[in-house]
Amino acid sequence: TGTPAPTEPPAPALGQIAMTFGFRPDGTPDGSYASVPAGAGSVYVATRLTGLSVGQKVRAIVIDAWGNEVATPEIVIDPGAADRWLALPVALPAELAPGQYGVFVFGDDRPLGSLAFGVTSAGTSAQLLPELPANPQVRSTVPPPGSGSAPGQPTAASGQAAPTVAPSG
Repeated sequence: TGTPAPTEPPAPALGQIAMTFGFRPDGTPDGSYASVPAGAGSVYVATRLTGLSVGQKVRAIVIDAWGNEVATPEIVIDPGAADRWLALPVALPAELAPGQYGVFVFGDDRPLGSLAFGVTSAGTSAQLLPELPANPQVRSTVPPPGSGSAPGQPTAASGQAAPTVAPSG
């Protein structure tokens, strides 16, 4: 009798996906955007995943309309909640060509879901999706995940559910 091979954990399930510029104190995206301007710094592929296991790799592949890879942020799941938001940063350089883009999310190389979004010219405004209303006039005082805390803001240590952030670069 042979020794059974270790079983791989099941793939996580994708609950929601959004393009966002930041997160609320409870760890949810602060708006979901249909388009983002080139030159705006970074945008996050925010993914709400369930059934995460320690050691699983979640990555996003961002492509342009011609299928060229623009970014491939990834994160290895650490101990924590099995159901949580993840933040995968994508740089938006000013020279990024305006047009349609897509993001494909994978868990351990298994496809979980995708989202189409637009990139507009540098200096234009981001277009907020209507189904997740937010007031774009009021900027969030919560810093992007992984950049430290703004003074007086709740952190994960104070009981808030901060999203897990992939390293930049």
